[in-house]
Amino acid sequence: MAAESEFVELAYAAAKQVLQPPVTIERGAALLYQITVDNKLETTVDPKKPKRGYSAFQTDLCVFEERNGIKLPRVALEFKAGISTHDVLTYSAKARKHKQVYPYLRYGVVVSNEAVVPHRFFIHNEALDFFAALKNTKHMDLGDFFSRLLKREVATSKRMEKISFGEHPQFFRSEIEDSLRD
Repeated sequence: MAAESEFVELAYAAAKQVLQPPVTIERGAALLYQITVDNKLETTVDPKKPKRGYSAFQTDLCVFEERNGIKLPRVALEFKAGISTHDVLTYSAKARKHKQVYPYLRYGVVVSNEAVVPHRFFIHNEALDFFAALKNTKHMDLGDFFSRLLKREVATSKRMEKISFGEHPQFFRSEIEDSLRD
């Protein structure tokens, strides 16, 4: 499979083909991990324009939904060639921090040189919503994979937004899948 930066570019190109406005994707977008107020009770950052280094972490790819001129982050994707225990701990912590600001955000890791989700992911993950091991995915199947993944994650983000702001579902279920095939 491709090196990390090449793999991000392949995923970005595939996602751009399947996402339709008002849903878009950006490379290197910064997302807030905290919003604080100063001693005048004014925010110390602009929540509409997050900037890396100012209470914001940069993501590899991020799917946004534009609504009334505001870009709501829906799905953050981090890409790695391989995954270590340290990576799982780091990205899980980043996901947790981002979700404190954006409770409806879906956050995941896409790994190009792993054929399966490694056991260390299940041991150390606390806040990541998905992990995709794509070593055995053919280049021509990436578009289909990202189409299915992003459609599902955007839909879940929208449901999470409704729950975050007052809707109450009757049922919740977490599932592990062998693939994204129907």
